[in-house]
Amino acid sequence: MPSSKKPMIHFPKSLLLISTLGIIIFTFVPVLSLILFFNDKVGFADAANSVLLTTQLGQGWLFITVFSIFLWLTFYLERSKYIQAFWIVLMVMAIGYASHVSSKSFVVGIFSHTTHFLMVAIWVGVLLHVSWFSKDKENWSEFLQWFTPLAIVCMINIFATGFVIMSTIEKPTEYINGWATPYGRLLLLKHISIIPVLIFAIINSILSRKASTFSHYEPRTWLKSETFILLLVFYFTAVLGTLPPSDEIAYDVQLASAPTWIDWLLAKNILVPIEIEFAPTLLSIVLITAALLFLMLIILRYKRMNPVFATVLGACFILTLYLGLMFSCVLYPII
Repeated sequence: MPSSKKPMIHFPKSLLLISTLGIIIFTFVPVLSLILFFNDKVGFADAANSVLLTTQLGQGWLFITVFSIFLWLTFYLERSKYIQAFWIVLMVMAIGYASHVSSKSFVVGIFSHTTHFLMVAIWVGVLLHVSWFSKDKENWSEFLQWFTPLAIVCMINIFATGFVIMSTIEKPTEYINGWATPYGRLLLLKHISIIPVLIFAIINSILSRKASTFSHYEPRTWLKSETFILLLVFYFTAVLGTLPPSDEIAYDVQLASAPTWIDWLLAKNILVPIEIEFAPTLLSIVLITAALLFLMLIILRYKRMNPVFATVLGACFILTLYLGLMFSCVLYPII
């Protein structure tokens, strides 16, 4: 994109280099968790060797490490942006290779997850750069003319590939029953948290168009608020990647007991398969209504609302809608 059609952006080279090394460290966390899982049985060295060399998760991390090193070198030596993009795309493919869905269906999984992650990286990457590292709001209208169609295309692809991923890992008909497992619960939270992200995106597209006519308006503040909600989405996604899918949960019927409401809210100590019936109660209806009111308040009052307060309302929406859905469930153990 030409400089005349985007705000001035300054991204420190040191931060770029540190972030690249951070990829190696943070993507190792799920690998380490798997190694520690087998540590007591075969020892750390054998567990590490087995996980890194024989599992898609470990092999994917090795690929990511190699590509990250080459990417770091291209950043450090300030090589062509096309070479940098090449290593980034290879890393994204490695992430797709190591994903849950590729272990279920390799071709469909690696293609859908790679596309999904790449679209997220493009959309959110631009958003993060502009919101946190732009120095002014010059050329904002020109930037929106370029970014808005890009964001729409990315979102369409994200939803389409996301549906393919979810359908491959878990049958859509079992979506609600999946709430009885930590994986299904985090998936629900991820889906709920996407809703305020979309609301913020719509608001930013409306408000940002006024940036050229209102000198006091600062579009980057609202964009930063959107990135905070996105952090929640990424957090839920990250934890989701460390959990076994719902159909891989091991139950222990002999130790089973009726879960407390705290156990249910946290998806803990549920030791038997459960079928869930969605049956709203007065409490759940109140909570769901409150969640919708939080969302409507953001939409209707955005012109006069502090972006920080809007972010808090977005978080309140996620929490209250989650609680409302949880209290709408009737559990039937399958023994």
